[in-house]
Formats: sequence, C-alpha cells, structure tokens
Amino acid sequence: MVPSTALSYTPSFELLNRWVIERQLCCYCGTCAGVCPRITLDGKTPRLIDYCSECGNCYKYCPQTYTPVKEFEKKLFIGTNKEESLGYYEKCILAQSTDDNILSIAQNGGLVTTLLIYALETGLIDGAILTTADKNWMPKPILARTPEEIKKAAGSKYFMCPSMWAYRNVIDDPTVKRVAVVGLPCQVRAARKLQMESMVPVENGKIEFIIGLFCHRNFSYEGLLLETVKKMLNIDPSEIRKLDIWKGKFTVFTQENKQVGLQVKDLSKYSWPSCSSCTDFTGRLADLSVGNAGVTDINWSMAIVRSKKAMEVLDDLVKAGKLRIVEGGNAINVIMKEAQKKAERREKVSDLLYQYFSELGIPSEDIRVYFVLLTLGGANAAELSKAANIGETELDTILTRLSEKGWLIKHEGYYVPTRPSTVLRIEAGKLHNLIKKVLEKESELEGIYVRKFG
Repeated sequence: MVPSTALSYTPSFELLNRWVIERQLCCYCGTCAGVCPRITLDGKTPRLIDYCSECGNCYKYCPQTYTPVKEFEKKLFIGTNKEESLGYYEKCILAQSTDDNILSIAQNGGLVTTLLIYALETGLIDGAILTTADKNWMPKPILARTPEEIKKAAGSKYFMCPSMWAYRNVIDDPTVKRVAVVGLPCQVRAARKLQMESMVPVENGKIEFIIGLFCHRNFSYEGLLLETVKKMLNIDPSEIRKLDIWKGKFTVFTQENKQVGLQVKDLSKYSWPSCSSCTDFTGRLADLSVGNAGVTDINWSMAIVRSKKAMEVLDDLVKAGKLRIVEGGNAINVIMKEAQKKAERREKVSDLLYQYFSELGIPSEDIRVYFVLLTLGGANAAELSKAANIGETELDTILTRLSEKGWLIKHEGYYVPTRPSTVLRIEAGKLHNLIKKVLEKESELEGIYVRKFG
C-alpha cells in the first residue's frame, strides 16, 4: 500500500475530475455516482450536481485510482496457479448450461446467467448488478432481483455502460443483503474495492460474488451502434438479436438469423478513451472470469476459476444438473497470450520517452528502473531486479539515487513510483534553475562577443 506520507491531497470530486476525468481516464463505470448522490452521469462523464462534501468516496472507489491489486489477491486467492498477466486462478474450464431456454438467449454457453439464477434461488445473493439494454440496444445498469430480470440482461453489449451506478439501489434498499456484480475488468476493480473496504454496514449490501468479463476494449454507443451497425451495416437496432466479438471479428446477429460483420480493428476509432490505458484482459480480481477467448465452439463459455467460492458454486451447479463442465485444456495458453498482448500494448513505454528523459541528462539506467517500476505498479527489490534485468547491487545504487531525486518512495521494502507529473516538475525545475544560472552569465558572454566583433 502507498504510505500515507505520499498522499498530499484530499480525496474529493475535484481531485477525481483533475486526475481522472480531465485526463480521459474515466472508464464510465458509474461507481462515483453509485456511491455519491451528489454525482450524476451525463452520458459520457460524471458531473457534480451539488456541493462536494469531500467524503472522498468517489475518488477512493474509482477503479482508475490506486487499487492495491497484489494485496487484494493475497487476501482473496490461495490458488495453485499464478501467472503475471492473469493473476491467481484455480483452474480453466469450459462450461455450458443444460437449460435450452438460457442457451437461446446466452452470449455463449450461458454460464453467467445460469450461475446467477442459481445463486438467487439458493439464497447466495438477493440481487445482481448487471447491464441490460432497451429496444434500441442502449445499455442500462440494473439491480436484477428476479430470474426474469437476470435473463433480460443476458448477452454482451460491447458499449460502455455505468453498471456500478446500480450500486446506489443496493445502498438504498435494506432488503438487499448480498449482491453479485458482473462487469468488465475496470468495473471488477471498483466492485472489489467496495467489497474489501465497504462503505455500508456489513449486514447490508455485501458484495458476495464478482464475475469479470474478458475485455480487450469497449466502444461508445454512438460509434458502434449508430455509426457502424445502423449507418454502415444498415441494420436497425430493433432488428438485432445478438452482438458478438470472436477471433478478431465483430458480428451482428439479426432476429431473422442473418449475420453481418467486419473486423474489430476497423472499429478502433470508436474505442472508449480510457481503454487505451487498461492492462487487464480477464478481470484478475474477480471470483470468476468469463469470455470466449480460447473456445473452439462458440456455444461454450470459457472461464477462469479464481476463488474457492467460485469453485464450490460451479461444483454445486454440476451436481444440480444445471451446468456441463469440461477441462479447458490448452485454452489457458490462448487466454494468457491475449492477456499478455493487452498488457504489453497498453504499458509499453515508447522509445521516444526514453530519448526525451535522456536529453534531460538523466542516466539511462535510472530511466529504465523508474519506467519498469511504473509499469509494475510498485515492487520489491527482487521483483524489480528481475523485471529490469539489473543486478541487485547495481539496482540498490540506482534506487538510492531515485529516492534522493524524489522519483520513488520506499515503504517496508516496497518501492512505489512517484506520480509522473511530479517527476516531470522536479526535472523541469532543475532545468529551469540551470537555464537561470546560464542566463546570469549572459552579460559576461556578451562582453566577450562585443570586444571581439563589436
């Protein structure tokens, strides 16, 4: 955890606006509006509609502010497997519902819908935070309280939706004691924050189960639905039965069983801005991560089982005859490659940045260690030595130098990078002072010039 001495600010909406919203890092998850009645959403960004009480909840629970992923993982998962880009997991499986009605409306194998209905009917949860859509496929956040409402939310939408806004209903309804959350990796981070550091009494609104959906990127409703599906593909929203992205292709399934599609790469201009900085493909903090990466049959769901609780629920579903499960086989390797691709694409520091920092007179090894530390999200000396490929003796010298510069903070053997904007201001200040000193010698140099050339 970042030590308190590093936090020289008061968490508030103003801070959220400055560090997240204005920098286009907002993933429009709806958490800030879900935890604060003074915040609303205008379709693209959160907006303060009343005075800010500076309770800090909007900033604290935002998935785009500091999330202690490694600390959460150690508390939550005691898995037999650990992979850097995937996190902890028990096993990888393929699953399919035995209910034909669910399969007819499901995205793939109906795993999520089947599990949620079972959890609701057995009393594991009182409701589920989901994303549904209206007749025009406009996504809507809901707190589903019945099997019928869960079924209406079946299927992927691929548009950014403030699903966590529905957490407001959980807070306001004392009958909702336990709730499940289904969301994208960014929404999973928010849900896990709310679970691990709850803002409501333990007996009310406890987040009992979290399901993450595989996600490379998501899109704006205007871009994907209105510009692409309606205008380019000439399909009215009311004609859509299902949308799917599989093996690099975006496909629209119509009510008349027609299929029209195009390459996902052609949709990149409609990507939500914050997706460019996301490194989590599977939702590594979820109890169960679900998607279609690695499947050879689109009618099955691929799942990474992370928590003991998830494994127990799946076993119960199989015993109850509601779910078919087979081993995932080589699929985990496919998912791992996809996760690594996303992480590398999002967090690779460009050679140009290295060049710019070098031109400030900063040693290349200092730059490398700081950037590696930044992409790791903090690390101990052993982890950093391995990632940066630098011996521990040399690394110790570099870390001491970076600490003296104010580029990092050490806390109980753990190194956390200072915010890049602070680092840049530190170096800009040094450069400014150097230029000032040089300019102080301007008259001396001009005097030499005048004496020589007049």
